[in-house]
This record gives sequence, C-alpha cells and structure tokens, in this order.
Amino acid sequence: MGMYTELVCAFQLIEETPRSIIDILEFMTGQREVQPNDLPDHDLFSNETRWKWMLQSDSFYFDGKTYSKIENDMIVGTCYVSIRCNLKDYDDEIAKFIDWVSPYIQKDHDRYFIGYERYEEDREPTLIFV
Repeated sequence: MGMYTELVCAFQLIEETPRSIIDILEFMTGQREVQPNDLPDHDLFSNETRWKWMLQSDSFYFDGKTYSKIENDMIVGTCYVSIRCNLKDYDDEIAKFIDWVSPYIQKDHDRYFIGYERYEEDREPTLIFV
C-alpha cells in the first residue's frame, strides 16, 4: 500500500522563468485545466500520470490540508509558489520535482532553504535546500 510523504515548500521564481514552466506549475497546482503540450525532457515527466496530481495529493496522515498555488505578483514582477501536499512518493517524485524546478528558483546564496519533506513514520522532517 505504501506510506505517505508530506511536502511543504515555498519559493520565488526568477524573472526569466519561461512561460512553459509556469504553465506546468499552474497545471500541477490545479489552477489550469488543460495539460500543457510541451513537457520538458526531465525524469519527473517520465511517468505518464503521477507528476500531474502530486501537488494536489492529500491524505489524513498529516495535519493541515493540501494547498498548492502559484501567484503572479505584478508589483514585483515575479511568481511565488506555495506547496503543501502529501503523496506516496513511489518513484521519488518529490526529489524529481525539486530537481526540475530548482533552476528557476530565486536564490540568495549557494544553499537556499525552500521547505521540508516528512515521511509518514518519521518524527522529524528532512529540510530541502536548493
């Protein structure tokens, strides 16, 4: 049956983030109904379906409700991404997602904290740095 892993993270996208990346994030967060046609050549998208729903997945194993959203801030001229979800991370989708989105994250220094993941049976989370 498998265990759940919680993902909680937030980050700002760089101004140069391609519209295609934002479209995919909007689809993954449920803010866009139609799947984008052009998917990047990345391991995250190798599974036909699991990537599509990962940021909207939920269970009763973690407190809090799933909330994943990308917001465009017209004043700053960039997008903010907020993610809270939990899923059965069968194919390391969380690591693949972080790897895929990392080049587009605004970083202030070499090792930038964006959130955490926590396996269902673990007492403490694993911090995520990019």
